[in-house]
Amino acid sequence: MSNNTEIVRTACLLIDEYGEMAPMGASIRADHLRERGDTSGRAIGPEIAKVAEDLLADERPIDAQLH
Repeated sequence: MSNNTEIVRTACLLIDEYGEMAPMGASIRADHLRERGDTSGRAIGPEIAKVAEDLLADERPIDAQLH
């Protein structure tokens, strides 16, 4: 998983499952992956957590673009 679409999709799935706790869930999952030796999974976790935070935010991030 490395493209932005997959990161957003994963963040949305986490939000559906965990609600406002999704960013924390992504961080915990990344830590579990690190413990199992999955360095690529660990590296993507913070990106997923950040996207989940942005999606849950009340305000649109400054760098967000409307399409």
